[in-house]
Amino acid sequence: MAGIGFKLQKLFQEDYFSSRLKAYAFAGLVTSGPWLIVILTIAVTQWLTTFLSIASFEERTTFNLVVSYSFIFSQVLLGIQQLVVTRYLADCFYEKRYEDLFPAFLGMTKMTMALGSIAFLIFLSFSKLPFLLNGLIFILFMTINLIWVHFLFLSAAKFYQAVAYSFLIGGIVAVGSVLLIDRYLMEYVTGIVTPSLALTAGFTFGMVITLFGLFTSMLLTFPQRGTKNQFTYLSYFDRYPALFWTSFLYNIGVWVGNWVIWFSDGGAVHLGTFRYHPLYDTAIFLSYLTVIPTMTIFVVSVETRFYERYRIFYGYANEGGTLDQVEKARDAMLLVLRQELQRLFRNQGLFTLFTLLFASTLLGYLALPEATISIFQMTTIGAFSNAMLLVLTLLLLYFEDQKGAAWISCVFFFSNGILALLIAPFGFSGYGLSFAIGSTLTFAFALMRLIHYVSDIDYHTFCRMVLPPRSMRFTRWSERLNRSWM
Repeated sequence: MAGIGFKLQKLFQEDYFSSRLKAYAFAGLVTSGPWLIVILTIAVTQWLTTFLSIASFEERTTFNLVVSYSFIFSQVLLGIQQLVVTRYLADCFYEKRYEDLFPAFLGMTKMTMALGSIAFLIFLSFSKLPFLLNGLIFILFMTINLIWVHFLFLSAAKFYQAVAYSFLIGGIVAVGSVLLIDRYLMEYVTGIVTPSLALTAGFTFGMVITLFGLFTSMLLTFPQRGTKNQFTYLSYFDRYPALFWTSFLYNIGVWVGNWVIWFSDGGAVHLGTFRYHPLYDTAIFLSYLTVIPTMTIFVVSVETRFYERYRIFYGYANEGGTLDQVEKARDAMLLVLRQELQRLFRNQGLFTLFTLLFASTLLGYLALPEATISIFQMTTIGAFSNAMLLVLTLLLLYFEDQKGAAWISCVFFFSNGILALLIAPFGFSGYGLSFAIGSTLTFAFALMRLIHYVSDIDYHTFCRMVLPPRSMRFTRWSERLNRSWM
């Protein structure tokens, strides 16, 4: 996220309420804009299909599960490369190796398509869906995977507006396609072309438009479009294995509880293919919406106050500041860090508490079952702790504590998975409890890790040893692949 700070600091320098409002809106756009647009697109599409003639409840369920599976498992695949590639891009920008950026984009795209194809073949091994729907799912799944690749590179290049506009236009096209299909094409939806297939096709078309917009932005952002050394970034898996484990285990940890509960009491199987839990999945989906303030406040806090002190401290450390300068800069950085974390915990905590107190009233308007509301209250606590541990993990990565970040993701994955297995036999009374306890335990562990690490920040800054990679396996693979694609 370092980089949007210049825009935010400029807005905060103006002593106008409207400027501060713009700063928070800009941070919200960067952190949650694409996510919110996708969620809003899905929600509006579902709402429309309730009133239009396009689909029955079963057909709408098929569409919802197709979209949910595509997003969930594309996130898991993204976690394999996400932080490693991000670190590679950061080094390229810092060292002004701009000619290496586009080749890395090509390499990650090819690797993502290969991993996505393997995942889809696994899906096909148990899918009982019609051939046309399977083909359309493959197109949607691969499109979303490629969207995340473009999103990563454009965010690294700080081209946030293009990302938001691409998602917005794609979302509008997706909703518009549903309306057009219902208005003009429903009479032709017969035989092997089912309403769910038509609905998925409309949503997929919107996502393809999003991908096209992102790809156009990529071409505008990276004028140096070489094709050599496309897989050099793979060598970073040898140099920074902790980054791989951090992103991979965290992304799996987010969903492992869902996977366990899909096979528990109340779980269902749709069309002999999709496993899901209608009550739990709805509750956890809504609970994640409650942590949007966390990411917005975190970005504003980090980029307007903390990052400035962070840059001064490490500037003195790297460029030969005096002992007095280093100590004063360190104390100022840690003071701001403590203040901003307290403010973040307080504000998000109050928002989460408000949500818990009025959950029955707020969700009552959605006509949700009482069991879903009860689960939602537990998953909201888990979502709060999850957001907090994510913030602490990102801060540890700021301080180069990659091992600590990896341990946090490991604890998060295993605590959520093991607790879900232990509590699942209790049925509905235990749903959400494993996520709340697992996330809270990991949050506590992450907080202790950050406190312990920054208490010895002088040692970690001046005495940290950079050990050579234990393995060169990925480096050798990258060299072979580079030679193959020359």
